[in-house]
Amino acid sequence: MSQSDMILSQVVGGSLDAIARDMSETVTRTARSPLFNEAHDFTTGIFDLSGKTSRLVAQAPGCTLHLYAIVGAVNELIDTFRYDLHPGDILLVNDPYHGGSHSLDWTIVTPVFYNRKPVLFPAVRSHMGDNGGPVAGGYNPNSKDIWQDGLRIPPLKIYERGEKREDAFDLIVANNRLSHWLEGDLNAMIGACKMAAGRIQDLLDRYSGEKVAKAIDERISYTERRVRSEISSWPDGTYSAATYADHDFQGNRDIKIQANIEVSGEELHIDFTGSSSQAEGFINSPLSNTTSFAFVAVSTCCDEDIPINEGYMNPVTVTAPKGTVVNPELPAPCGHATACSGAEIAEAVLLALSEPAPTRVGVNAHKLPLAYSNGYYEDGTPWVNLNFFGYTGGAGAAYETDGWGLYPPVMTGVILPSIEMNEIQYPSRVLKHEYCSDFTGAGRWRGAPGLDVQIQHLKESWTSVMMAGVRNTTKGFCGGGDAPSNQVIVQDSTGEELQVKETAFNIHMEPEGIIQFYRAGGGGWGSPMERDPLLVQKDVWNGYVSLEGARRDYGVVFDPETLDINEDATKKERKTRGE
Repeated sequence: MSQSDMILSQVVGGSLDAIARDMSETVTRTARSPLFNEAHDFTTGIFDLSGKTSRLVAQAPGCTLHLYAIVGAVNELIDTFRYDLHPGDILLVNDPYHGGSHSLDWTIVTPVFYNRKPVLFPAVRSHMGDNGGPVAGGYNPNSKDIWQDGLRIPPLKIYERGEKREDAFDLIVANNRLSHWLEGDLNAMIGACKMAAGRIQDLLDRYSGEKVAKAIDERISYTERRVRSEISSWPDGTYSAATYADHDFQGNRDIKIQANIEVSGEELHIDFTGSSSQAEGFINSPLSNTTSFAFVAVSTCCDEDIPINEGYMNPVTVTAPKGTVVNPELPAPCGHATACSGAEIAEAVLLALSEPAPTRVGVNAHKLPLAYSNGYYEDGTPWVNLNFFGYTGGAGAAYETDGWGLYPPVMTGVILPSIEMNEIQYPSRVLKHEYCSDFTGAGRWRGAPGLDVQIQHLKESWTSVMMAGVRNTTKGFCGGGDAPSNQVIVQDSTGEELQVKETAFNIHMEPEGIIQFYRAGGGGWGSPMERDPLLVQKDVWNGYVSLEGARRDYGVVFDPETLDINEDATKKERKTRGE
């Protein structure tokens, strides 16, 4: 490749990345829902169509769990309308059985033409505040089939040749409790795609479609070379691991996710054979969701400066047997798939990779104790609050780094809403949001500290709680300790408490009722007895670790008055532990 071609590849690739980032800003600044304009629970990307399937060519930082799930949705949309695409068309899908994950995640795409052929497709994938169905907010722990998860939208045109399809649009909005938000959120997604289409058209006109396509090919090839180089550094062989979801919300417990990893030269095959049969409850993971979490796990094992595009996927293949929890058949419910069993899918892959690539694994922690609330404003308009503050925390450790941040890595692009805005938008008050001592996985590098969060509801409301990570907690890596159990306690206005073990549906919350989350930290990496005592001392100073926890978990003994390390006692303690 000539130097000019290399430069053009960087210019085009950088331009497409910038357009994707601008799409993200457009959605954030124009959407109505706090899920978009505060929490940033969406992702934006750009695809091309150079063969039979689309390819991811650029993506903005967003909600990581959407990272590759958007690929299946875009492919389904393009396949459906391949011979019926026109300038100005805007396509929509949310169906888990048409490239979706759970029906709360909606994907919008528009084609950009060059020489009368569709060549590039800006897309937005977003978590909506509601999706119709029997339960406000869309999470229905009683769901036993896909229709009880909420409204299914198969591939559909909502704009045709630039004209809004009012009938389709009205049907969708009418089947949503949060219609006052939904229409604005859809318009934000559509506006982002239209803005990107104009910018992409300028890029095509400036450099020509042929040169842009060539530049994209080189950028994808560059990513692929980098990923293949990483995989080739791992020893060939087959490696396996299993992890478990606590339950499926229908009384079935310990749902198995089995990951079998084969490293062969520059290629990686991930096989989920051995996983449990599809569940009765709504934790089934459609293939696009399973593939997405598998790729998220692989991407965490590669250098962060590698551009995110189709090149990541080319060296990796995924097998997921039909009729299992990782590739269910219609009409299995899928409403909770992005949290459970998505967390277990990524965890199983990382645990399997910890043998050939121990210094590359870690950080996964997504076993969320989900508790959402709903009610009505004084004018009768419904509201749904996902209580984002209760899900913060949980990031695990990795080689040479402690867990960090307030969201687990698979939600990295999600932004913690401001407490002030949350209290303006919802009749609630955040009473507490602080770290807990001794509430994370210990290790040579420890997980991020766990959190104690209290959210008080000021008006009558209803809350549903769905627990995860109670019995099967987030795993540590390479000898690191597992995270402790999540806890959620619902307290009514009289102070009576209910500790939710698995699920509690539609709890009536009187004014002043409180939801208390004990959100566990992430897993550790490496033996806790190998942690530098000076780092343990810093954790004690900061309140992350108690004096008792320092001795129990790390074998480090302190003078209780001065908080100085007692080196002789520490050496004796660690020797007793066999370290």
